[in-house]
Amino acid sequence: MAIFHSPHPTRKQAQSLLLVYIRRVVGEVTYEVCELCASGLITQVRVASPLQDSGLGTRAVAHLRARYPDVTWRSCLTQRMTRDLAHRMRLPNDRTALSCPHFTRAASEGRGKPGRA
Repeated sequence: MAIFHSPHPTRKQAQSLLLVYIRRVVGEVTYEVCELCASGLITQVRVASPLQDSGLGTRAVAHLRARYPDVTWRSCLTQRMTRDLAHRMRLPNDRTALSCPHFTRAASEGRGKPGRA
């Protein structure tokens, strides 16, 4: 299993972690980081069906915490499976009021396809 960072193709400030297994993308975590405010927002988690209960979502969030150790992470995950991941990883839900004024408003609006953790 490998994790690669890439810019998100549709939103300027967003970034993605691509979860790759045997040269195939099996998941993605979309997030935004504001280093000015030391805030991070996880906006979407998607893991392929056969690997949903494999801990890949947990591993990806742990990877983000290790990569940005001084950032306080929050989530705006709305689907049941992704909310469970946020709860397990102790990520406060920040759908209504973003903790950082630099994040895009689109992050709080829960757009995109529903994710599965």
